[in-house]
Amino acid sequence: MKNLNSKWALLLLFLFIIAGIGFVYAGTQGQKEDPVVERIAKECASMKSMRCDFRQVRTVPLMDEPQESRGKMLYRQPDALKWSYTEPFVNSFTIDGDIISINNGDGDTEVSGEAARMFKGMAGIMLGCMTGESLKDKRLFQASVTEKDGEWVAVLVPQRREMKRVFTQIVMVFDPATSLLKRLTMTEQSGGSTEITVSNVSINGDYDAEW
Repeated sequence: MKNLNSKWALLLLFLFIIAGIGFVYAGTQGQKEDPVVERIAKECASMKSMRCDFRQVRTVPLMDEPQESRGKMLYRQPDALKWSYTEPFVNSFTIDGDIISINNGDGDTEVSGEAARMFKGMAGIMLGCMTGESLKDKRLFQASVTEKDGEWVAVLVPQRREMKRVFTQIVMVFDPATSLLKRLTMTEQSGGSTEITVSNVSINGDYDAEW
């Protein structure tokens, strides 16, 4: 499929956002009770659906200017995700149960073969965090959560081989007032990085018309 490798990377980005709250909780299981972690976990458990806008800034070594794009994300329990770019190009990924599709403006194309297996494997990890099934799995990340400048900052170091090959660390910033993710920065082994800023977050609404 055309540009499939870049699609893998983009899908990975939105799966990390969807599972952000679960990752932090998963990485700190077994430690002394932390009220910050408890509040984040409580928000995770109450999330039945979610909608937000995002701004993504991609920095790549040897490129003069960062690449910026914008769009929106939708999540619906138990296993439906949609990540849509609206600027500077239009395309989207959708996972609905076992069906994974890409839309580049010419209609939905179902993903199959090796790409589908990769998508489903990653989606299984992320959705497990959202539903609570992976919350006790310390093999995902080594995590630390601190409070800094009025924000909660979680630093996650990948433990699984497939993620360690791509990322050195993932930093998530949460809003203490809402316990929701505000910003996420992924630093790659290649020296590149991706920062995603989340805004206009809405939880547990009826977003069916936007799917």
